[in-house]
Amino acid sequence: VSLTLIPGKILEQIINHLRYDTLAQMLTLGNIRAGNKMIVMETCAGLVLGAVMERMGGYGSIIQMYAGGDPVRAATNCFGFPQSFFKALYEFPLSKVENLLSGTFSSEGLPSEPEDNRPLEEESRGSLDEMQPSIQREERESNTEAFIESNQTEEQVTMDLAVEDADYKENKEKGNIQEKRRKQEERRKKLLETASLLKEKNADG
Repeated sequence: VSLTLIPGKILEQIINHLRYDTLAQMLTLGNIRAGNKMIVMETCAGLVLGAVMERMGGYGSIIQMYAGGDPVRAATNCFGFPQSFFKALYEFPLSKVENLLSGTFSSEGLPSEPEDNRPLEEESRGSLDEMQPSIQREERESNTEAFIESNQTEEQVTMDLAVEDADYKENKEKGNIQEKRRKQEERRKKLLETASLLKEKNADG
Protein backbone atom coordinates (compact mmCIF):
# COMPACT_ATOMS: atom_id res chain seq x y z
CA VAL A 1 0.00 0.00 0.00
CA SER A 2 1.36 3.41 -0.92
CA LEU A 3 1.97 5.72 2.03
CA THR A 4 0.25 8.53 0.13
CA LEU A 5 -3.07 6.68 0.52
CA ILE A 6 -2.78 6.35 4.31
CA PRO A 7 -4.58 8.94 6.50
CA GLY A 8 -2.38 11.46 8.28
CA LYS A 9 -2.93 10.23 11.83
CA ILE A 10 -2.16 6.64 10.91
CA LEU A 11 0.89 7.75 8.94
CA GLU A 12 2.18 9.59 12.01
CA GLN A 13 1.96 6.36 13.97
CA ILE A 14 3.82 4.46 11.25
CA ILE A 15 6.76 6.88 11.40
CA ASN A 16 6.55 7.00 15.22
CA HIS A 17 5.52 10.68 15.19
CA LEU A 18 8.97 11.68 13.93
CA ARG A 19 9.06 15.44 13.26
CA TYR A 20 10.95 16.86 10.30
CA ASP A 21 13.09 19.10 12.53
CA THR A 22 14.03 16.09 14.67
CA LEU A 23 14.99 14.19 11.54
CA ALA A 24 17.13 17.13 10.39
CA GLN A 25 18.96 17.14 13.74
CA MET A 26 19.57 13.40 13.44
CA LEU A 27 21.15 13.87 10.02
CA THR A 28 23.33 16.72 11.28
CA LEU A 29 24.46 15.14 14.54
CA GLY A 30 24.99 11.81 12.80
CA ASN A 31 27.56 13.37 10.44
CA ILE A 32 25.60 12.17 7.39
CA ARG A 33 27.44 13.24 4.25
CA ALA A 34 28.44 11.90 0.86
CA GLY A 35 31.19 9.31 0.86
CA ASN A 36 30.56 8.01 4.38
CA LYS A 37 29.88 4.46 5.44
CA MET A 38 26.69 4.55 7.51
CA ILE A 39 24.75 1.99 9.56
CA VAL A 40 21.02 2.69 9.81
CA MET A 41 18.70 0.95 12.26
CA GLU A 42 15.24 2.47 12.45
CA THR A 43 11.54 1.69 12.93
CA CYS A 44 9.99 4.49 10.89
CA ALA A 45 9.07 2.45 7.80
CA GLY A 46 12.26 3.50 6.02
CA LEU A 47 11.84 7.27 6.44
CA VAL A 48 15.17 7.74 8.21
CA LEU A 49 16.86 5.47 5.67
CA GLY A 50 15.46 7.52 2.80
CA ALA A 51 16.63 10.76 4.42
CA VAL A 52 20.14 9.34 4.83
CA MET A 53 20.20 8.18 1.21
CA GLU A 54 19.07 11.61 0.03
CA ARG A 55 21.73 13.37 2.11
CA MET A 56 24.50 11.07 0.77
CA GLY A 57 23.37 11.45 -2.83
CA GLY A 58 24.34 7.95 -3.91
CA TYR A 59 27.96 8.26 -2.75
CA GLY A 60 29.36 6.04 -0.02
CA SER A 61 27.67 2.98 1.44
CA ILE A 62 24.66 2.47 3.69
CA ILE A 63 24.04 -0.69 5.70
CA GLN A 64 20.49 -1.15 6.92
CA MET A 65 20.17 -3.36 9.98
CA TYR A 66 16.78 -4.99 10.38
CA ALA A 67 14.93 -7.47 12.55
CA GLY A 68 12.70 -10.15 11.09
CA GLY A 69 12.62 -11.60 7.62
CA ASP A 70 13.05 -8.54 5.39
CA PRO A 71 13.84 -4.84 5.81
CA VAL A 72 10.96 -2.34 5.72
CA ARG A 73 11.35 0.36 3.06
CA ALA A 74 7.81 1.59 2.44
CA ALA A 75 8.74 5.24 3.01
CA THR A 76 12.09 4.85 1.23
CA ASN A 77 10.35 3.88 -2.00
CA CYS A 78 8.34 7.11 -1.88
CA PHE A 79 11.49 9.22 -2.35
CA GLY A 80 11.77 8.21 -6.00
CA PHE A 81 15.49 7.51 -5.93
CA PRO A 82 17.20 6.36 -9.15
CA GLN A 83 18.46 2.80 -9.31
CA SER A 84 22.05 3.98 -8.81
CA PHE A 85 21.22 4.99 -5.23
CA PHE A 86 20.28 1.42 -4.33
CA LYS A 87 23.59 0.01 -5.55
CA ALA A 88 25.25 1.50 -2.45
CA LEU A 89 22.51 0.21 -0.14
CA TYR A 90 23.19 -2.98 1.81
CA GLU A 91 21.16 -4.90 4.36
CA PHE A 92 22.10 -7.17 7.22
CA PRO A 93 19.86 -9.04 9.70
CA LEU A 94 20.32 -8.45 13.41
CA SER A 95 20.11 -12.18 14.02
CA LYS A 96 23.51 -12.65 12.33
CA VAL A 97 25.39 -9.86 14.08
CA GLU A 98 26.51 -12.10 16.95
CA ASN A 99 27.87 -14.67 14.51
CA LEU A 100 29.70 -11.92 12.64
CA LEU A 101 31.34 -10.60 15.82
CA SER A 102 32.36 -14.07 16.99
CA GLY A 103 33.84 -14.96 13.60
CA THR A 104 31.42 -17.81 12.95
CA PHE A 105 29.36 -16.02 10.31
CA SER A 106 28.70 -17.93 7.13
CA SER A 107 26.27 -17.31 4.32
CA GLU A 108 23.66 -19.96 4.78
CA GLY A 109 22.30 -21.20 1.50
CA LEU A 110 18.73 -20.28 0.77
CA PRO A 111 16.35 -23.23 0.39
CA SER A 112 16.74 -24.59 -3.08
CA GLU A 113 13.76 -24.88 -5.31
CA PRO A 114 12.86 -28.44 -6.26
CA GLU A 115 13.80 -29.23 -9.77
CA ASP A 116 10.90 -30.14 -11.97
CA ASN A 117 12.33 -32.62 -14.43
CA ARG A 118 9.20 -34.60 -14.94
CA PRO A 119 9.10 -35.89 -18.55
CA LEU A 120 6.03 -35.20 -20.55
CA GLU A 121 4.53 -38.40 -21.91
CA GLU A 122 1.65 -38.40 -24.28
CA GLU A 123 0.14 -41.70 -25.33
CA SER A 124 -1.27 -41.93 -28.78
CA ARG A 125 -4.53 -43.68 -28.99
CA GLY A 126 -6.12 -45.00 -32.08
CA SER A 127 -6.65 -48.39 -33.63
CA LEU A 128 -7.62 -49.46 -37.11
CA ASP A 129 -10.18 -52.15 -37.44
CA GLU A 130 -9.06 -54.77 -39.88
CA MET A 131 -11.56 -55.27 -42.64
CA GLN A 132 -11.92 -58.36 -44.69
CA PRO A 133 -11.23 -57.81 -48.37
CA SER A 134 -14.40 -58.04 -50.33
CA ILE A 135 -15.34 -56.71 -53.71
CA GLN A 136 -18.92 -56.02 -52.57
CA ARG A 137 -17.65 -53.79 -49.65
CA GLU A 138 -14.98 -51.78 -51.45
CA GLU A 139 -16.98 -48.58 -51.18
CA ARG A 140 -17.63 -49.10 -47.45
CA GLU A 141 -13.94 -49.83 -46.85
CA SER A 142 -13.01 -46.60 -48.60
CA ASN A 143 -15.45 -44.58 -46.48
CA THR A 144 -14.26 -46.32 -43.29
CA GLU A 145 -10.60 -45.60 -44.07
CA ALA A 146 -11.41 -41.96 -44.78
CA PHE A 147 -13.31 -41.70 -41.50
CA ILE A 148 -10.45 -43.29 -39.55
CA GLU A 149 -7.88 -41.02 -41.19
CA SER A 150 -10.03 -38.02 -40.29
CA ASN A 151 -10.22 -39.15 -36.66
CA GLN A 152 -6.46 -39.75 -36.57
CA THR A 153 -5.82 -36.26 -37.95
CA GLU A 154 -8.06 -34.67 -35.31
CA GLU A 155 -6.41 -36.73 -32.56
CA GLN A 156 -2.96 -35.76 -33.82
CA VAL A 157 -3.86 -32.05 -33.84
CA THR A 158 -5.25 -32.34 -30.31
CA MET A 159 -2.12 -34.15 -29.16
CA ASP A 160 0.14 -31.55 -30.78
CA LEU A 161 -1.75 -28.73 -29.05
CA ALA A 162 -1.54 -30.56 -25.72
CA VAL A 163 2.20 -31.12 -26.14
CA GLU A 164 2.78 -27.46 -27.08
CA ASP A 165 0.76 -26.29 -24.07
CA ALA A 166 2.65 -28.65 -21.75
CA ASP A 167 6.01 -27.53 -23.19
CA TYR A 168 5.05 -23.90 -22.66
CA LYS A 169 4.08 -24.53 -19.02
CA GLU A 170 7.26 -26.55 -18.42
CA ASN A 171 9.47 -23.84 -19.91
CA LYS A 172 7.65 -21.19 -17.85
CA GLU A 173 8.17 -23.17 -14.64
CA LYS A 174 11.86 -23.66 -15.44
CA GLY A 175 12.18 -19.94 -16.12
CA ASN A 176 10.58 -19.11 -12.76
CA ILE A 177 12.93 -21.49 -10.96
CA GLN A 178 15.97 -20.00 -12.69
CA GLU A 179 14.79 -16.47 -11.78
CA LYS A 180 14.36 -17.47 -8.12
CA ARG A 181 17.82 -19.02 -8.06
CA ARG A 182 19.32 -15.91 -9.63
CA LYS A 183 17.71 -13.66 -7.01
CA GLN A 184 18.83 -15.97 -4.22
CA GLU A 185 22.40 -15.92 -5.51
CA GLU A 186 22.36 -12.12 -5.78
CA ARG A 187 21.03 -11.84 -2.24
CA ARG A 188 23.71 -14.21 -0.95
CA LYS A 189 26.47 -12.21 -2.65
CA LYS A 190 25.04 -8.97 -1.28
CA LEU A 191 24.99 -10.45 2.21
CA LEU A 192 28.66 -11.45 1.93
CA GLU A 193 29.58 -7.96 0.72
CA THR A 194 27.72 -6.45 3.68
CA ALA A 195 29.51 -8.76 6.10
CA SER A 196 32.88 -7.71 4.71
CA LEU A 197 31.94 -4.02 5.14
CA LEU A 198 30.86 -4.60 8.74
CA LYS A 199 34.05 -6.49 9.57
CA GLU A 200 36.06 -3.35 8.92
CA LYS A 201 34.30 -1.71 11.93
CA ASN A 202 34.72 1.79 10.58
CA ALA A 203 31.11 2.80 9.93
CA ASP A 204 29.13 5.59 11.58
CA GLY A 205 25.59 5.01 12.82
